[in-house]
Amino acid sequence: MEKDFRRFDPAASRVILVQSGPRLLPTFAEDLSQRTRQALETLGVEVLVESRVESIDDSGVMVNGKRIAARTVLWAAGVVASPAAAWLGAEADAAGRVKVGPDLSVRGLPGVFAIGDTALANAWNGTPVPGLAPAAKQGGAYVARVIRARVEGRPAPSAFQYQHLGSLATIGRKAAVADFGFVKLHGGLAWWLWGALHLGFLVGLRNRVSVMLDWFWAYLTYRSGTRLITGGGGSQKTGQRHAAARARAAPMRATAHPGGSAARPAVP
Repeated sequence: MEKDFRRFDPAASRVILVQSGPRLLPTFAEDLSQRTRQALETLGVEVLVESRVESIDDSGVMVNGKRIAARTVLWAAGVVASPAAAWLGAEADAAGRVKVGPDLSVRGLPGVFAIGDTALANAWNGTPVPGLAPAAKQGGAYVARVIRARVEGRPAPSAFQYQHLGSLATIGRKAAVADFGFVKLHGGLAWWLWGALHLGFLVGLRNRVSVMLDWFWAYLTYRSGTRLITGGGGSQKTGQRHAAARARAAPMRATAHPGGSAARPAVP
Protein backbone atom coordinates (compact mmCIF):
# COMPACT_ATOMS: atom_id res chain seq x y z
CA MET A 1 0.00 0.00 0.00
CA GLU A 2 2.85 2.39 0.79
CA LYS A 3 4.29 2.08 -2.74
CA ASP A 4 0.97 2.05 -4.57
CA PHE A 5 -0.67 4.92 -2.68
CA ARG A 6 1.97 7.44 -1.69
CA ARG A 7 -0.48 9.79 0.01
CA PHE A 8 -1.77 7.06 2.29
CA ASP A 9 -0.26 6.23 5.64
CA PRO A 10 -0.54 2.44 5.99
CA ALA A 11 -0.40 2.76 9.76
CA ALA A 12 -3.54 4.92 9.68
CA SER A 13 -5.42 2.74 7.17
CA ARG A 14 -7.87 -0.06 7.94
CA VAL A 15 -8.80 -2.89 5.62
CA ILE A 16 -11.94 -4.73 6.72
CA LEU A 17 -13.31 -7.86 5.06
CA VAL A 18 -16.98 -8.61 5.75
CA GLN A 19 -18.25 -12.16 5.22
CA SER A 20 -21.86 -13.17 5.79
CA GLY A 21 -21.03 -16.83 6.37
CA PRO A 22 -19.26 -18.44 9.32
CA ARG A 23 -15.92 -18.70 7.47
CA LEU A 24 -14.02 -17.50 4.43
CA LEU A 25 -13.87 -19.59 1.24
CA PRO A 26 -16.73 -21.89 2.32
CA THR A 27 -16.21 -24.19 -0.69
CA PHE A 28 -12.73 -25.09 0.58
CA ALA A 29 -11.85 -27.43 3.42
CA GLU A 30 -12.34 -25.85 6.84
CA ASP A 31 -8.65 -25.93 7.75
CA LEU A 32 -7.79 -24.05 4.54
CA SER A 33 -10.45 -21.46 5.35
CA GLN A 34 -8.83 -20.97 8.74
CA ARG A 35 -5.37 -20.61 7.20
CA THR A 36 -6.76 -18.06 4.76
CA ARG A 37 -8.11 -15.99 7.62
CA GLN A 38 -4.83 -16.23 9.51
CA ALA A 39 -2.87 -15.12 6.43
CA LEU A 40 -5.14 -12.11 5.91
CA GLU A 41 -4.96 -11.11 9.56
CA THR A 42 -1.17 -11.37 9.40
CA LEU A 43 -1.32 -8.82 6.58
CA GLY A 44 -3.35 -6.53 8.83
CA VAL A 45 -6.80 -7.25 7.43
CA GLU A 46 -9.68 -7.22 9.94
CA VAL A 47 -11.97 -10.16 9.16
CA LEU A 48 -15.63 -10.05 10.22
CA VAL A 49 -17.54 -13.31 9.76
CA GLU A 50 -21.27 -13.92 10.24
CA SER A 51 -21.75 -10.26 9.44
CA ARG A 52 -23.96 -8.59 6.87
CA VAL A 53 -23.70 -5.23 5.14
CA GLU A 54 -27.02 -3.47 5.68
CA SER A 55 -26.41 -0.20 3.85
CA ILE A 56 -23.69 1.76 2.05
CA ASP A 57 -23.30 5.50 1.59
CA ASP A 58 -20.55 7.96 0.69
CA SER A 59 -19.00 7.94 4.16
CA GLY A 60 -19.24 4.34 5.28
CA VAL A 61 -21.27 1.17 5.75
CA MET A 62 -23.63 -0.32 8.30
CA VAL A 63 -22.62 -3.82 9.41
CA ASN A 64 -24.84 -5.70 11.87
CA GLY A 65 -26.26 -2.40 13.14
CA LYS A 66 -22.83 -0.84 13.65
CA ARG A 67 -21.52 1.96 11.47
CA ILE A 68 -18.02 1.65 10.01
CA ALA A 69 -16.53 4.77 8.45
CA ALA A 70 -15.08 3.92 5.06
CA ARG A 71 -13.82 5.98 2.17
CA THR A 72 -13.55 3.07 -0.27
CA VAL A 73 -15.96 0.13 -0.43
CA LEU A 74 -15.34 -2.87 -2.70
CA TRP A 75 -18.38 -5.08 -3.27
CA ALA A 76 -17.80 -8.76 -4.10
CA ALA A 77 -20.95 -10.51 -2.96
CA GLY A 78 -21.62 -12.73 -5.93
CA VAL A 79 -22.34 -12.50 -9.62
CA VAL A 80 -25.36 -11.97 -11.86
CA ALA A 81 -25.74 -13.94 -15.05
CA SER A 82 -25.90 -12.40 -18.51
CA PRO A 83 -29.36 -11.27 -19.71
CA ALA A 84 -29.60 -14.29 -22.02
CA ALA A 85 -32.70 -15.62 -20.24
CA ALA A 86 -34.53 -12.34 -20.83
CA TRP A 87 -33.93 -12.13 -24.56
CA LEU A 88 -34.49 -15.85 -25.02
CA GLY A 89 -37.69 -15.76 -22.99
CA ALA A 90 -36.34 -18.77 -21.11
CA GLU A 91 -36.94 -19.91 -17.56
CA ALA A 92 -34.28 -18.64 -15.12
CA ASP A 93 -33.39 -18.76 -11.44
CA ALA A 94 -33.12 -15.79 -9.07
CA ALA A 95 -29.59 -14.99 -10.30
CA GLY A 96 -30.72 -14.92 -13.93
CA ARG A 97 -29.13 -18.22 -14.95
CA VAL A 98 -30.90 -20.04 -17.78
CA LYS A 99 -32.33 -23.39 -16.73
CA VAL A 100 -31.02 -26.11 -19.03
CA GLY A 101 -31.64 -29.79 -19.57
CA PRO A 102 -29.25 -32.73 -19.14
CA ASP A 103 -27.69 -31.96 -22.56
CA LEU A 104 -27.27 -28.25 -21.66
CA SER A 105 -29.98 -27.20 -24.12
CA VAL A 106 -32.36 -24.45 -23.05
CA ARG A 107 -35.72 -25.77 -21.94
CA GLY A 108 -38.20 -25.33 -24.76
CA LEU A 109 -35.42 -24.43 -27.21
CA PRO A 110 -33.63 -27.70 -28.06
CA GLY A 111 -31.42 -25.99 -30.65
CA VAL A 112 -30.09 -23.42 -28.17
CA PHE A 113 -27.45 -24.26 -25.56
CA ALA A 114 -26.26 -22.37 -22.48
CA ILE A 115 -23.00 -23.02 -20.65
CA GLY A 116 -20.81 -21.43 -18.00
CA ASP A 117 -22.22 -18.99 -15.47
CA THR A 118 -25.09 -18.19 -17.86
CA ALA A 119 -26.56 -21.66 -17.27
CA LEU A 120 -28.15 -23.40 -14.31
CA ALA A 121 -27.20 -27.05 -14.74
CA ASN A 122 -27.60 -29.51 -11.88
CA ALA A 123 -24.76 -31.61 -13.24
CA TRP A 124 -22.35 -31.66 -10.31
CA ASN A 125 -23.55 -34.74 -8.44
CA GLY A 126 -27.05 -33.32 -8.54
CA THR A 127 -26.04 -29.80 -7.49
CA PRO A 128 -25.59 -26.66 -9.65
CA VAL A 129 -22.38 -26.45 -11.66
CA PRO A 130 -20.22 -23.55 -10.33
CA GLY A 131 -19.70 -20.52 -12.54
CA LEU A 132 -16.02 -21.16 -13.08
CA ALA A 133 -13.84 -21.29 -16.18
CA PRO A 134 -13.20 -25.08 -16.03
CA ALA A 135 -16.95 -25.69 -15.89
CA ALA A 136 -17.48 -23.49 -18.95
CA LYS A 137 -14.70 -25.28 -20.84
CA GLN A 138 -16.14 -28.69 -20.02
CA GLY A 139 -19.62 -27.50 -20.98
CA GLY A 140 -18.38 -26.09 -24.28
CA ALA A 141 -16.60 -29.33 -25.21
CA TYR A 142 -19.71 -31.32 -24.31
CA VAL A 143 -22.04 -29.12 -26.39
CA ALA A 144 -19.67 -29.46 -29.35
CA ARG A 145 -20.01 -33.26 -29.10
CA VAL A 146 -23.81 -32.97 -28.92
CA ILE A 147 -23.98 -30.75 -32.01
CA ARG A 148 -21.63 -33.00 -33.95
CA ALA A 149 -23.66 -36.07 -33.04
CA ARG A 150 -26.84 -34.37 -34.26
CA VAL A 151 -25.24 -33.30 -37.54
CA GLU A 152 -23.87 -36.79 -38.20
CA GLY A 153 -27.09 -38.49 -37.14
CA ARG A 154 -25.46 -40.39 -34.29
CA PRO A 155 -26.89 -40.95 -30.80
CA ALA A 156 -26.32 -38.04 -28.43
CA PRO A 157 -23.71 -38.44 -25.69
CA SER A 158 -24.89 -39.19 -22.17
CA ALA A 159 -25.97 -36.35 -19.89
CA PHE A 160 -23.37 -33.74 -19.03
CA GLN A 161 -21.52 -34.28 -15.76
CA TYR A 162 -19.14 -31.67 -14.41
CA GLN A 163 -15.81 -33.02 -13.16
CA HIS A 164 -14.42 -30.78 -10.45
CA LEU A 165 -10.62 -30.96 -10.59
CA GLY A 166 -9.90 -28.73 -7.60
CA SER A 167 -9.99 -25.19 -6.26
CA LEU A 168 -7.23 -22.61 -5.83
CA ALA A 169 -7.24 -19.14 -4.31
CA THR A 170 -4.45 -16.61 -3.87
CA ILE A 171 -4.29 -14.63 -0.65
CA GLY A 172 -1.15 -12.56 -1.03
CA ARG A 173 2.49 -12.71 -1.98
CA LYS A 174 3.60 -16.34 -1.72
CA ALA A 175 0.32 -17.18 0.01
CA ALA A 176 -2.44 -19.32 -1.45
CA VAL A 177 -4.60 -22.33 -0.72
CA ALA A 178 -5.28 -25.34 -2.94
CA ASP A 179 -7.93 -28.01 -2.40
CA PHE A 180 -7.90 -31.04 -4.68
CA GLY A 181 -9.93 -33.19 -2.32
CA PHE A 182 -7.29 -35.82 -1.60
CA VAL A 183 -4.49 -33.22 -1.54
CA LYS A 184 -4.62 -29.89 0.28
CA LEU A 185 -1.84 -27.29 0.08
CA HIS A 186 -1.25 -23.84 1.51
CA GLY A 187 1.43 -21.17 1.60
CA GLY A 188 4.19 -20.67 -0.95
CA LEU A 189 3.87 -24.07 -2.61
CA ALA A 190 0.17 -23.51 -3.33
CA TRP A 191 1.00 -20.01 -4.64
CA TRP A 192 3.59 -21.30 -7.12
CA LEU A 193 1.23 -24.09 -8.18
CA TRP A 194 -1.55 -21.54 -8.79
CA GLY A 195 0.75 -19.55 -11.06
CA ALA A 196 2.00 -22.59 -12.97
CA LEU A 197 -1.50 -23.91 -13.62
CA HIS A 198 -2.78 -20.54 -14.76
CA LEU A 199 0.11 -20.19 -17.19
CA GLY A 200 -0.58 -23.67 -18.50
CA PHE A 201 -4.21 -22.84 -19.23
CA LEU A 202 -3.38 -19.74 -21.28
CA VAL A 203 -3.70 -20.05 -25.05
CA GLY A 204 -0.46 -19.82 -27.02
CA LEU A 205 3.21 -19.77 -26.08
CA ARG A 206 3.46 -16.02 -26.61
CA ASN A 207 0.73 -15.32 -24.05
CA ARG A 208 2.33 -17.67 -21.54
CA VAL A 209 5.76 -16.07 -21.88
CA SER A 210 4.34 -12.53 -21.72
CA VAL A 211 2.34 -13.20 -18.57
CA MET A 212 5.22 -15.12 -16.96
CA LEU A 213 7.63 -12.20 -17.52
CA ASP A 214 5.05 -9.75 -16.19
CA TRP A 215 4.55 -11.82 -13.05
CA PHE A 216 8.30 -12.31 -12.60
CA TRP A 217 8.85 -8.55 -12.82
CA ALA A 218 6.08 -7.91 -10.28
CA TYR A 219 7.59 -10.53 -7.96
CA LEU A 220 11.08 -9.00 -8.08
CA THR A 221 10.06 -5.34 -7.86
CA TYR A 222 6.90 -5.60 -5.73
CA ARG A 223 5.21 -3.59 -8.48
CA SER A 224 2.53 -4.59 -10.93
CA GLY A 225 3.64 -4.64 -14.55
CA THR A 226 0.26 -3.38 -15.76
CA ARG A 227 -1.76 -0.45 -14.52
CA LEU A 228 -5.11 1.03 -15.43
CA ILE A 229 -5.04 4.79 -14.86
CA THR A 230 -8.40 6.57 -14.71
CA GLY A 231 -9.41 10.12 -13.91
CA GLY A 232 -6.88 12.92 -13.56
CA GLY A 233 -6.22 15.45 -16.30
CA GLY A 234 -7.75 15.30 -19.74
CA SER A 235 -10.14 16.99 -22.08
CA GLN A 236 -13.53 18.37 -21.12
CA LYS A 237 -15.21 15.51 -22.96
CA THR A 238 -13.18 13.02 -20.93
CA GLY A 239 -14.34 14.65 -17.71
CA GLN A 240 -17.93 14.60 -18.93
CA ARG A 241 -17.64 10.89 -19.73
CA HIS A 242 -16.31 10.17 -16.22
CA ALA A 243 -19.16 12.20 -14.69
CA ALA A 244 -21.71 10.31 -16.78
CA ALA A 245 -20.15 6.98 -15.74
CA ARG A 246 -20.34 7.96 -12.07
CA ALA A 247 -23.98 8.98 -12.50
CA ARG A 248 -24.82 5.61 -14.04
CA ALA A 249 -22.92 3.77 -11.29
CA ALA A 250 -24.65 5.61 -8.44
CA PRO A 251 -28.03 3.83 -8.73
CA MET A 252 -26.27 0.51 -9.02
CA ARG A 253 -24.37 1.16 -5.81
CA ALA A 254 -27.53 2.28 -4.04
CA THR A 255 -29.50 -0.80 -5.00
CA ALA A 256 -26.81 -3.37 -4.17
CA HIS A 257 -28.27 -6.26 -2.23
CA PRO A 258 -27.02 -6.30 1.37
CA GLY A 259 -24.86 -9.24 2.24
CA GLY A 260 -21.38 -10.43 3.04
CA SER A 261 -18.48 -10.41 0.68
CA ALA A 262 -15.89 -13.10 0.31
CA ALA A 263 -13.10 -14.04 -2.03
CA ARG A 264 -14.18 -16.34 -4.79
CA PRO A 265 -12.09 -19.40 -5.34
CA ALA A 266 -9.82 -18.95 -8.29
CA VAL A 267 -9.63 -22.11 -10.35
CA PRO A 268 -7.57 -22.44 -13.52
